[in-house]
This record gives sequence, C-alpha cells and structure tokens, in this order.
Amino acid sequence: MIDVRGAENDGLTAIAELASTATEGGVAILVLVDSSQNVQILEQCFESGATHYLDFADSGANLAQAIKYAYRYAENFRGGAERTSHEHSMLTFADLQWSMTLGPVREYWISESLRMAASEIDFGRYPATGIYRNLSSEERKRVRGAMGRLRDGARQAAVPHRFKGRAVIHHLHEAEGRIFGRIEYLADNEEVDDWRGRDLLSGLRNTAAARTWVREKLEAGKPLTLIAIGLKNFRMINAAFGRNVGDQLLRIVGHRLMDQTQRLYAGSQIVARLDGQNFLIALADIHSSEISAFANDLFDSVFSDLQWEGRPIHLVARAGVAIGHKDSSEKTLIRKAVLALAEATAADALPIKFSSVSEADVHFEELLEIQLAGAMGRGEIVIAFQPQLRVATGQLTGAEALARWEHPEYGLLGASTLFSVAERAGVMESLSTQIHKQALTLAANWPESLGFLSLSLNVTAGDLAAASFDVDILAQVEAAGFEAERLTIEITESELIGNLSASADTLQRLRSAGVRIAIDDFGTGYSSLSYLKQLPVDYLKIDSGLTSDISGSPKDQVVVRSIIDMAHSLNLGVIAEGVETESQLDILIEQECEYFQGFLRSGPLSPDEFEAFALRSN
Repeated sequence: MIDVRGAENDGLTAIAELASTATEGGVAILVLVDSSQNVQILEQCFESGATHYLDFADSGANLAQAIKYAYRYAENFRGGAERTSHEHSMLTFADLQWSMTLGPVREYWISESLRMAASEIDFGRYPATGIYRNLSSEERKRVRGAMGRLRDGARQAAVPHRFKGRAVIHHLHEAEGRIFGRIEYLADNEEVDDWRGRDLLSGLRNTAAARTWVREKLEAGKPLTLIAIGLKNFRMINAAFGRNVGDQLLRIVGHRLMDQTQRLYAGSQIVARLDGQNFLIALADIHSSEISAFANDLFDSVFSDLQWEGRPIHLVARAGVAIGHKDSSEKTLIRKAVLALAEATAADALPIKFSSVSEADVHFEELLEIQLAGAMGRGEIVIAFQPQLRVATGQLTGAEALARWEHPEYGLLGASTLFSVAERAGVMESLSTQIHKQALTLAANWPESLGFLSLSLNVTAGDLAAASFDVDILAQVEAAGFEAERLTIEITESELIGNLSASADTLQRLRSAGVRIAIDDFGTGYSSLSYLKQLPVDYLKIDSGLTSDISGSPKDQVVVRSIIDMAHSLNLGVIAEGVETESQLDILIEQECEYFQGFLRSGPLSPDEFEAFALRSN
C-alpha cells in the first residue's frame, strides 16, 4: 500500500520500483490518492504499475474494503499456493511424486509412476533418499538448501537437477506435517536452471516468463498466436471438492495442455499459467486456418475423462484467441487474448472467441477494472427491470432485474461489460451481493397494488458455489422486506453442471423456503433432460437466440416446441426470452408457452419507468 497524497512524484517512483520487482504475480499495489487535488493522478498511478486505488475524494472511500479487494486480487494470481496431504489423491500417469511425514516415525509414499521411471532405485531400502543418492554434489547442495528453506518456514521450494539424464525441476512443499515432492521434466531446449520462471502450482511457465517469451518472439519478427484458456465452472469445482482437488485438477490440466502442445508444435511454443484457472498457450508456427481445430482438439483431449473418487468431473473450458505481429506489444497481445476469453466465457454457446478489440479497447478495459470498486461505492451500479408477461393474455406477472453501470464518462454500460470487468478485477462476489440487495430493496418498495409481481434475480456460478449462499440470499430477502414466495432465482445451465449434487441441495433449500428456480438461456450449452430430473426447477427460460428465429426457421420452431413439450412433461413452466415480433408471439401462443419477455412489449426499464409501466398494465 502506497500513500501518494502530498508526495505524488515520490509515490509514483515507489509504485514503479515495486511493480518492476513483482515479476511473478501475486502482488497487488494499492495506492491512496485524492483526485480532487490532481484529476490525472489515477491514470498516472495506473501507468506506473498500480493495481488498485482508494480515492479519498470519494466520500464513500473505505480502506478496509479496498485492502480486501487488493488481497483477493493477489490471491487470485497466486491461485492457491498451499497444499494439503490429500494432494496425491488424484494423479495422472505422468506424475512422478513422493511424500513423507516429518515426525519421529517416518511414513513414505512413492507414486507408481516414479517407481517405474526409476526402477534402478531401491525405494524399499531408500524411500526418501534414493533419488538424492544419485545426484551430483552440486545438486545435493541445492536440495539441502531447499529443505533448509522449508524448515525455516517456506511453504514451497524448487530444485533443478538431472534425473535419468534429463533436466528436471523438483518441486517441494510442506503441508500438515508432511513434505511432498514432484518431478517435472523440462523440454529439451530448456535450461535446467530456468526454474524461477515457473508457476509453483502447475509447474508450467508463469506470467512473467510467458511475457518474456512472447516479447522476444515479436521482436524477432515472428507472427504469434496466443490462446488464453479458462475453466468457466472452476469455482463450483473448488466448492464441491475442495481447494486441494481443485489444485490437482489445475496441475493435470496444465500437464495435458503441455503434452498436447509439445506433441504438435515442439520448439515453437510456450504453455503458461496466467492466474487462478486461466492458462496461456503461445504458438510461433501455426497457420491461421489451424487455430480453431487445434483449440477444439485441446477441449476434447484435455478436459475429458477427469474423475475424483470415481465421480466424473465436468470442466467447462473456454478459449480466447489473439494474433500478433512484430509491431504488437506483448502486454497488449496477452490482454487481447484474455479479453477474448472473457467474451467466450460470457457466451454459453461460444467456446472459442477470436479477439476483435483494438489497443484502445484494451486500455479502456483496464481503466474500467481500476474504476469499478469506486463505482460500486458511488452508486453508479444501477438496476433495470425487464417486464415478464403471460403469453396468452399479455398480463404483467413480474420482472427480471438487470444490472447496469452508469459510468460518468462513458454512459450506460451493459451487464456483459460490467460482469466481465468485475470478474477480472476480483470483485464479482461483492458486486453480485450489491446487485441482489439493490434489486430486492427496490422490489420491496413497489406499490401495494403491485404486490402480486414476482422478481427474478440472476445468480452466478460463484454465488451458487458459496456454502452459505442460500442462507445469505434469504437473509437479504428478509432484510429487504420482500416475500420469498415472489422471488425467482435464475442460473444458467453450464453453471449447474459443475457439481449437480451440491447445486441440487442448495436449490432445494431455497425452494423449501418458497423461492422458485429457473434455468436461464436453456437450449444453449449443456441442455440435459437427465439433470433436469434431479434438480428442483420451476421454470425453463428459452434462450433469445432460439426465440429470434422461430418465425422464419422451421428447425428452430421444432427445437423450441421440443423444449416446451419436455418442460411440460416435467411440470415446468416456460419463459421465452427475446420476443420482438407479433409473429414470434403467435407461435409461442400456439406452442403453449406460458411467459415471455422482450422488446415486443418492453426492454429493460429504470425502476421509475417500470413502476409506471406496471401501474398502466395493472
């Protein structure tokens, strides 16, 4: 944390120096400023390397909250460096691992992969020292130094050495009275001492190493393709199975990404872990026509056949692609790939997104990330209500709450921009809570004559993954004075798939309290009758992409009809989104859809506009 108030030049210098040393991520730089004294100070701090700010010109400035956001940001970059003794529970065949207890009575575990790879070592006689005994004196010195660092309180250490004649990195960490070791082979063209550019969790290159590699290739005039890959439902995986399993999954995914990429593009690629659940692949020799096929092959080979204790784990992956040339900046190019990944993540039916943003767009998005926390405190996040009506009669039945950002400079920013910025800024949880509270409070203040209207709230995967989500949302309902029986929770299909059992339990507790459940954007992504039977669902919402074409496409009419028939067979209501024409509405009437929303009757309205609309409709 750096206070630049009254010492701006010194503060900017300190920010730049600190940023230059934070080459491996996991560092948040929070600056304290007063923009009333210098309107350009925020931009200056950002350019110097600051990641977060607190503006004391804002009457709502909250230091404790700012520190919390900054800490969460750093946690996201670290991706959870600490492990537990359950680490060896989920292994890939390629993992060369061992562990031992630290007590007076030692217990040892050697993975089968390691036993097979080093069959000449008698692990029965030398379970902990077998590998050590085959090292050179210099390598043994490195091992002793690493173990010393662990004894002195370090949680991780890494030792470069030779194993079976090949360069490896030997990752070490201590947790819960046990030391864990994992051996990772380096590529033939990598230096054995090149371990400082490694991510300690996955063993892949880290962000700093990736930036260096990309910059060097660009400076050499190499055209590059960057593929940012993220796990859309990883929060739910962590919540369902625990951080330890989540870490192991990240390691497995990282190994698979490396294996698949090296197999096809050895010597002209780098695979890195960016942060949390996001990875980066940079390729110097790939034709543009091959990119989509390569990315799809990754999805098929990397994210399939994952299990934990016999239970399948379904990872939902998305990819963003950016193509750069010699005039590109490595920072901007990586950012373009990350922004494209964010777009792909926001669209259930779009697993791969090619970047179309300019350099100005990149800087714009970065600025929004810096400004968002302050915007939340200044009341710039507002609620719009889109009316929901009965198909047969046109009667108003309720409204879906939608969030917007009333930016003082850029005007009204939609939900897609708002949530993607919040995700990257690490404030999604706080933003979601704020939106829910605002919407519930506004709905609770509707006139008594509108007391029959329902309210629909969108819930993120992160919300649903929280162990106390049902308790928290019901507490918000009670505090606002809104009836739980008038509330509908909406969640997309892909966010449910990650952990069906936990989702079902949470949703059932909400339903028992009177809350209704809707699955949003149905018909895209991972529609499944089997899981619908297991979930306490009241409504399906047909995605607007299907609704928009039903008046002209017989195929879409068949799809929509099948969804409606299926829903009715399960005693579920159906809400059609994106209805814009009378012909679309006529078809929905014919197919016995119950409810609709869309610009045919009304787009999203401000709270005052919605109240006026509702009173006219009543």
